[in-house]
Amino acid sequence: MRADLHIHSTYSQDGITKPETVLEIAAERNIDIIAITDENSSQSWKAFKDAAAKYPVEVVYGQEIKLPNGKYSDGELLGLFLESPIKSKKTADVISEVAAQNGITSIARPFCERRGEFRAFDQIEDWSQVAIEVRNGRTFKRRDNQMAKEFAERLSLPATAGSDAHTPFEIGNVYIEFDGKSSSDLKKAI
Repeated sequence: MRADLHIHSTYSQDGITKPETVLEIAAERNIDIIAITDENSSQSWKAFKDAAAKYPVEVVYGQEIKLPNGKYSDGELLGLFLESPIKSKKTADVISEVAAQNGITSIARPFCERRGEFRAFDQIEDWSQVAIEVRNGRTFKRRDNQMAKEFAERLSLPATAGSDAHTPFEIGNVYIEFDGKSSSDLKKAI
């Protein structure tokens, strides 16, 4: 099966794709599972639940959580397999909130030079609760994804991957393949 674990919709500040269009395109591109990860928002979840029955695509609910640090950012985390919105904005608290929902926290594009590297590594106390996005479709330098992959391998951390689609054209450009038949199997595979 194929899963794109980083997709934005019109419910993100800079996403332009409606929920039903996301599902339609994912189905056309043979993506079996998508994770909707709108920025600091879970407002799209209802729209995806309403539209999902029409398409052979399973939806994992998530968020991309920005980590503010004054006028700068410490980076972004993806909360995946969520049941309720994440409210925290501090790294350790976000990881705890996601873990309390039996979800997965993944560091989004940790070494992306263009879009801001992850700067909160020292705030992670329990690395067993963290995955690394080893392939992001919006990183422009091959080295950014390569460094993420090597980092995950060095620390024996689980890996995620996603298109980071903000437009319809990007959906499914990056995905992971896994053995299984459902999002439960995907979660176990990660």
